Amino acid sequence: MSTLIPLSRWLLDVAEEQPIAVFNDIIITKAHLSKKVAMWQTILPLSHGQKWAVFHSDAIEFFTLLLALWQSGCTACIPGDNCTSTVERLKYSVAGFLGEFEQTITSKHQLDEQHEHDEQCTNTSLSWIEIERLFPAIEVYTSGSTGEPKPIPKNMAQIDDELSCIETLWPLSNKSVVLSTVTHQHLFGLTFRLFWSLATGRLLLAKHSAFSEDIYHLASQYEQFLLISTPAHLKRLNNQLDWSHLKGRCEATISSAAPLQYKDSQYAAHLLHSPILEVYGSSETGAIAWRNQTKKEADYWTLLPNITLDKSDEGFTVKGPHISTEHETLSDNIEHLSENCFRLHGRSDRIVKVEGKRLSLSKVEKCLEESNWICVAKALVITKKREEVAIVAELNDTGKRLVQKHSQKWLATQLKESLKASFEPVLLPRRWRFVNTLPYNQQGKLPMESLQALFEITEFETAEVQWPRELARVNTSENTCRLDFHIPKELIYFDGHFEKAPILPGIAQTHWAIQYARDIFAFEGSFVRLEVVKFQSVIFPNAEVSLELEYDSIKSKVIFKYVSIAGVHSSGRICFE
Repeated sequence: MSTLIPLSRWLLDVAEEQPIAVFNDIIITKAHLSKKVAMWQTILPLSHGQKWAVFHSDAIEFFTLLLALWQSGCTACIPGDNCTSTVERLKYSVAGFLGEFEQTITSKHQLDEQHEHDEQCTNTSLSWIEIERLFPAIEVYTSGSTGEPKPIPKNMAQIDDELSCIETLWPLSNKSVVLSTVTHQHLFGLTFRLFWSLATGRLLLAKHSAFSEDIYHLASQYEQFLLISTPAHLKRLNNQLDWSHLKGRCEATISSAAPLQYKDSQYAAHLLHSPILEVYGSSETGAIAWRNQTKKEADYWTLLPNITLDKSDEGFTVKGPHISTEHETLSDNIEHLSENCFRLHGRSDRIVKVEGKRLSLSKVEKCLEESNWICVAKALVITKKREEVAIVAELNDTGKRLVQKHSQKWLATQLKESLKASFEPVLLPRRWRFVNTLPYNQQGKLPMESLQALFEITEFETAEVQWPRELARVNTSENTCRLDFHIPKELIYFDGHFEKAPILPGIAQTHWAIQYARDIFAFEGSFVRLEVVKFQSVIFPNAEVSLELEYDSIKSKVIFKYVSIAGVHSSGRICFE
């Protein structure tokens, strides 16, 4: 069991020689952080009471910025990304942008100059203050899964009290190295990956792991590890890796962002040889409950220590030391089983109006998930010529076989027919997307714009099929993305290319790469030329391939690669001006 150090006293109480994190096999100590914090306080024009936006992919660089702001009486505003639209949304409410934004308060030249004098801090007596409990330490934002992200302020008492609550529940070893597939830019990663690790003295890997192979490779280097992850990552763990090699090393896996389906929980627990501890909460409330689905009946949630749940006129309210009064009412349908236990039955606030009729999107999803063909369904409303209900669904093996035997259109018709007993005709879904994996972001959330994007580029309702069917989309970083495609045999590009053995033309592959890159990275500029393009292996109808994209904003180039289990099909660079 570790000793919990409040973040309000972290700079005061942690020993300077204490190892904090690992970055590229280099051990980072508290002394390194102290010098960085002092450096930022020297460079930045900080004034008490200001708000500053902070984004940095390196967890330790990010934390040093937070500490510098707190020591100067400033609040850290923590967006989920550093996109241009995010900067536009925040620019009137913050004093400046720190970290990996395109335009920050300090230039690289200034930082290089400061680095030359960094050693001066070594012999300087560093003086820190304890952060007051009511100090507004951070401002996080809702995920945007139901619309525009909203700011949520949290004071230092809420942060420290939540960590105390978690540590009381799970007093795990401080010998475990912390691996994570989630970033600290989202509250779950911020709390469990970064804050909890630093407060307990666990060694943190400064960079998060985007893929199963990353987790496996890093975990193999340590005797004991703790994994912080999400359902989106855990259900996609690569079972071709020899996970038995890691047996006994994973102390626990902690998952949040969405409920994990029972079969996915069992799958991950089997590979990792560890319990899968799920956390329930929100950006507004923080962590409030947990579960471990050791058997199918264990699908209920148990409240964390010092948390209470009560029924009110507005629904269910949750109270605890780290939950502010305005965020006590939950937005989920809850079945209260006992004083400390409950089940979830979908969100209660997902009521929309379609053509003047009220519709519960949660009810639509529940009906579809009760079918024999769907694992998970997400309903949304999109506006074309009229408001329409749309469905994005992950098919199970039976559903996939039916698509192969018949077609997507046939399956959509059958599902629509099954809904007629429960919904008026105007409320029935008109547009459908069947995917291998829902388009979760790096935080394991489902942003509304990612669901809507599936209905913008890939229009299968048209007579001519010009696009691949998107099965999954994973933004591995701000400038990289991987899309998984099914290549429909109905594509117009197969017509006449070639008659007896159709293959996908190279021009179609580059065209898709350009259009998807523009859509994902939202850059401007005209196409100039292609560079080092290689077509190494043909793509046949009904193939499943992945498109890997990387955008170099400095050189205005998109690097693309089409790959599958057969290897690399094509690759190259696309230049813009």
